[in-house]
Parts: sequence; C-alpha cells; structure tokens
Amino acid sequence: MKILLLDAHPDPASLCAGLARSYLGGATEGGRHEVRFAALRELHFNPVLQHGYRQRTELEADLLGQQESIRWCEHLVVVTPLWWMSAPALLKGYFDRVFLPGFAFKYRDDSPLWDRLLSGRSARVIYTQDSPQWFARFFRGDAFWRALNHGTLGFAGFSPVRRTIFAQVRKSTPATREHWLAQTRRLGETAG
Repeated sequence: MKILLLDAHPDPASLCAGLARSYLGGATEGGRHEVRFAALRELHFNPVLQHGYRQRTELEADLLGQQESIRWCEHLVVVTPLWWMSAPALLKGYFDRVFLPGFAFKYRDDSPLWDRLLSGRSARVIYTQDSPQWFARFFRGDAFWRALNHGTLGFAGFSPVRRTIFAQVRKSTPATREHWLAQTRRLGETAG
C-alpha cells in the first residue's frame, strides 16, 4: 500500500513524533508498504491562508510536493496532538494551504453540493489528548474528531477515516507509552 505519513507535532522530541516513527518502522519493515513521511515542522511554508479563497497564494515547493504525495497515496496517516479541542496550528495551516478548491474539492455550480476530489483514499488519525475519551466525547462533543473526520478529510473524499486515541497522556506511565508505541507499530505493519 502507498502511505503518506504526517507527523503534525511541532516538537521532534514529542510523544507524537515517537508514535510517527513507530508507525513508519512497522510500515516499512520488510518492504511491506511504500511510505512517504513528512514532519510538518520541517516543511517550509506559511501556514496562513492569506486571502482565504478570494485570491490564490502561490504554493511553496514543499506544499506542491505534499499535493503530489497526497495524489500518490492510497492511505493517509496523520499523527497529531489534540490541543484546545482542535488541531495544532501547524496541521490546521497545512490543511488550509494544501486542501484547496480544485485539488481537494470542487463546488458545483448552482448547487450546495461539492465533488470530493480525493476520493478513493482511506485515512487514519492517531492522536494524543490529556482528557479521558469519555470526557472529550460527552462534555466536548468530540469536536476535534468531528471536524477532522467530516469537516476536512471526509469533505475531501477520504473514506473510511479511522482513529486511534491515546488519552490521558499527562498521567501516562513510561510503560503505558511503550505500549502505545508498540500498538502504533502494529498499525503500521497492517497499514491500519
């Protein structure tokens, strides 16, 4: 399988960066899958969509490469923290700048509907959060997941979109984190 793996944490020493490396190790071991890896913190781009969709801002070379990698992939994997019930600015900026009209979606004339231009690809989001998942679901409406699953990836055509959640990170033990790293490696092995 052709996999595009994104590490969306700004800190290379983070748990998310470790999870991304574990997924990469599992996916590439023994030549199982073709993987392109991008640590968003290493890409050179302005994460601000300067003019919205009113005026096109030229894409930097790194973002043009990312669009090519998204076209190439069959499966997208995003490893990210959950901050303030949302994605970090780096990931939000990536989606704002890369998932443009004409690339990720196209509105239909005289219709509220749109074409999902990235259909035929699946995705997995692996994310960390400090709150327990029951709290995020029942008291916060699972806002991050709903926005990323339906509002971004699903809007562009990714289906199915699955998730793996590592919750209560702040209270996790080293043994728990090792278990999470092993679990993520197994996801990479199966392209899960």
